[in-house]
Amino acid sequence: MSAAAQSEESSNAAAATSAVDDRTGWPRLGWSERLPIVIAVLVLAAVTVPRLPPGVCYGDSGDLQLAAATLGIAHPPGYTGYVTLGFVLTRMPGVDPAYVVSLACLAAGLAAIVLCVLMQVRLGLNAWAAAAIGVGLTAVPRVWQNLLVPEVYAPSLALLAGSVYLSFKYARVGKRRDLLLAALLFGVAAANRPPVLLALPFFAVAWWLAQRRRELSWWRATRSALLVVGCLVLPSLYALVFLWLRDTSTAAYNYIEQYNAEVGELPAVTDGPRARFDRIAWQATGRQYRQFVGSNWRAVQGKLRWLTDELEPGGTVASVLALAIVLIGGVIAARRCRESVWLLGGMVVQTVIFVCGYRIYGQAADLLPLIWAVTVAAGVALSPLLSRETKGGRRVAAVSLLVVACVWTAVRAGDRPDEARNADATPYLAAVDLGSFPADAVICSSWGQSPPLWYARKVLTDRDDIRIINAEAKNWLAMVADVGDRPVFVTDGRVRLPEGYELTPFRKLWRLESANAD
Repeated sequence: MSAAAQSEESSNAAAATSAVDDRTGWPRLGWSERLPIVIAVLVLAAVTVPRLPPGVCYGDSGDLQLAAATLGIAHPPGYTGYVTLGFVLTRMPGVDPAYVVSLACLAAGLAAIVLCVLMQVRLGLNAWAAAAIGVGLTAVPRVWQNLLVPEVYAPSLALLAGSVYLSFKYARVGKRRDLLLAALLFGVAAANRPPVLLALPFFAVAWWLAQRRRELSWWRATRSALLVVGCLVLPSLYALVFLWLRDTSTAAYNYIEQYNAEVGELPAVTDGPRARFDRIAWQATGRQYRQFVGSNWRAVQGKLRWLTDELEPGGTVASVLALAIVLIGGVIAARRCRESVWLLGGMVVQTVIFVCGYRIYGQAADLLPLIWAVTVAAGVALSPLLSRETKGGRRVAAVSLLVVACVWTAVRAGDRPDEARNADATPYLAAVDLGSFPADAVICSSWGQSPPLWYARKVLTDRDDIRIINAEAKNWLAMVADVGDRPVFVTDGRVRLPEGYELTPFRKLWRLESANAD
């Protein structure tokens, strides 16, 4: 073959490849589509970073920060992946480790919003309009709260959204690397948040459909399936190994030890391998919360009403209109990529099943996957009006939407609930001043205050002489019966004491003393 013929054949092949890329709908985003995403991220960062808690927080948030700073074991199921990554990030010198964890959780939340925007763009919506929807997503109280307060929910959403996006890309382009990364992200999310497993059947169907489209041979399809299973299982294996290695009586922070010191239902870590297996199984499966799992039809109805109220549809008419928009978006997404509906539907079904089957309200009833999925579908519903190829007046309208969303978010940010200030334990720790506390003190604390106190003891000061007991108030006296002459303090001055004891205010705590003492 002549050089000219080879050159012509190469040109034809390149043109064919380009045509395939265009047909799959996965061309590279141009600067005009990247710019609105960058603007959205910068605006959201500008209004959220100054509002982050400057230090450690109360409750579950503080527990996560503490475990990350000490490579310890957080409350069940342990969140080993988050803790490991957080520990690496908190090695940054000169910065409070708790604040680094808050920044990391914010970054995860912003990444989830960016992925929401990208999914809408890849499914046909104008990038400026998609970015406006992403910015407007912060108007949802649940989203705003999880951007500001370090918790496990924003990282979980980022992992799940990343898996959706890569799965969608695999369905369009067919690179096995994207499929394996999608499975790995899903595995990490499930290892840290077991309810994510409820979405696995839907993701598996999407992966199967995408693989069928590739028309792979039996051997290649089987090999891909085995690799996917390996990527799904590997994070859980890591979590078990992590718990095995870190579940010791000498660990800087070990929630299992704290819980067992109060309840005593688990074997001691020194009782041998079988005891350690029992403790790890208790932790990894979240057995502590088993009393909250399960429901009946009446409870499900109540949970569904609560779910509707949480999403704030604004009345029956608004609810019907919102549902219609989401359904239209789902139909459009199915016509453009059938796998996308399975992926988004899996997030919705997972959330609904978990909410209805978990007898608890508030933050722990994680709604973020559902909110993310319906936002993508709602954005896709607008794509016939504001498509990626939109120009002229409609493009001006899309740009205007982003400008309005950014200005509105910046102006209204100060009026929204200051969740970070409510969660911040920095003023509390400053008042307690653990560094100058009496020697060999014992502090009996409820769950809310104990993580900040542990953080102050292990990270901010060098006061290993202080013993911190995390337990319910009714169990405090029994747990301090063997402390001898050590001074005892409690965090709750309203606790009922048996006759012969009294509480004396001491900084932000109360000192427990015998009323008959000389």
